[in-house]
Formats: sequence, structure tokens, C-alpha cells
Amino acid sequence: MPSKQAIGRDYRAKTMMFLARAGYATTRQVARAVMGACDVSGRKMAGRTIRRLRQLGLLVEKRDGDSIAGEQLVALNRSGVRALAETAPLPDGRPHARDWLRHSHKHRTACNSVFASMLRGLDHDPGWTELEIRAGVAPAHLSAYQFRDDDGNLQQKIPDLLLHSTTGLIWCEIENSWRGAKDFRKLVAFLRNMFDAPSPAVERVWFVTTAPVAKTIGKRLHAALTHDADSGYPRQVRELDARILKSCIAVFHLDPELLQLTPIDVDK
Repeated sequence: MPSKQAIGRDYRAKTMMFLARAGYATTRQVARAVMGACDVSGRKMAGRTIRRLRQLGLLVEKRDGDSIAGEQLVALNRSGVRALAETAPLPDGRPHARDWLRHSHKHRTACNSVFASMLRGLDHDPGWTELEIRAGVAPAHLSAYQFRDDDGNLQQKIPDLLLHSTTGLIWCEIENSWRGAKDFRKLVAFLRNMFDAPSPAVERVWFVTTAPVAKTIGKRLHAALTHDADSGYPRQVRELDARILKSCIAVFHLDPELLQLTPIDVDK
């Protein structure tokens, strides 16, 4: 059985590797990603690990001004990046993560929470973080997916996360705010373009709600993709939308305390 010292070293190494991929993280995210659980015990271990890394001079920190509780955010400094230079360099070869920490925002923080929820103590690699996608680390054909909207205009869409599945890839949309009508129409056009292809680039699109204001995304998708025979939509479009609704999308809610995903029926 590993000693407490060995376990502590392992936690510190994995925390630094997670920070290198996410750019920055909260204590809860570290607990879920590294310790495998965001319960009281996991948060205590994450807190101890972060404090030790700070004592070693490997992290910088700030309080999240967008959070009601002002949750602590941490990132690697130059010393931390140098310590990981060979095993987990930062995207774009950045010398430190201070800029990402300085310009932290709600959406990236939400993306990092969802990515952390997919990790199990870093024992497997679920895919690519929002930061890695933006830095061009993920597959190029998905990092800037191009399609035509209903008016024939060329559009581009970037996934918030990309995850591995047993048979392909999952495109993740992190819903932390209300989608306006224009953006929602673009989203529906994207789904039709993606899954009308003979061999879609992804197996499924996940929608993960992380804020109450976004909780109706499943109901809105259900309404947009459900048509009667006399709706005016061509049969081909009706059949495509029915297939998308049945087997190409899924909706989840992220528990903000435990960082666990719960599936939601798309019509709710």
C-alpha cells in the first residue's frame, strides 16, 4: 500500500497535469478530476494538495469575481510549467498560465467543471479541454467546423469540449447562459449539417446545462426538431430532425456541488 507521502506526491503531480490542460481550476474541479470525488473528503484533499503546491512556489491564485462565493482559482506559474515541461507542456508553449487566470470567465470555468466531471482520478483521457481546442490541439476538422446555415451563409462553430466515446467522438455544448434566437437557429442548422452527412464527424452532440437560465435547452431543441406532416417542412428534413432528436443528441445537467452529470429528457 502506498505511503501517505507517495499518495501526496501523486496527487500533486496529477493536479499540475490537470492545470496544464485546463489552464486554471477551482478546488472542486481538482477534487473531481484528481481525487475522483467532489465530496467533503475529496475537497479537503484537494485543498491540502493546492496549499502544498503553493508552498512549493508552483502556483498562482485569485478569487473568482464571477462566483457568488468567490471561489479560489489556481494556475501554474513559470516554475510549475518548467516542472512539467517534458510531460505536460502548456498549449502554445506558454511559459505560464497567468494570462488565462487573469482573464478567467464563466464559460471556460463551466467547461472545466464538465471536463473534470468526466475524469476519474486522471486514470483515463476523456478527450480535449476547451483550452486545448482553442489552442489547436484537438482534431483540426472539428476545432473550427464549417457549415451553411438556412440562408446559405458560411458559418463556423467550435466545440466547447470534445470527448471520446467507445465508437467515436462526442461534441459538447456547455450551456451556461441563455441562447438568443439567432444563435439557436445557427445551432439547429449545425445539427442538421453535421448529421445529414453520410459519415458524421462526431457520434453525438451533448448539451450540458450548468446554470438555471439554460435549463430549457432540451425543451427548445425538442420543439425545433419536432414537426407534423403539415408543418411545411419537406419529408427529408422531418425525417432528419426526428433522427437527430432520437439518437444524435443528449442533454445533461451538471450538479454544481458534486460536479456530476445527470441525464435529462430532451423534452423537459
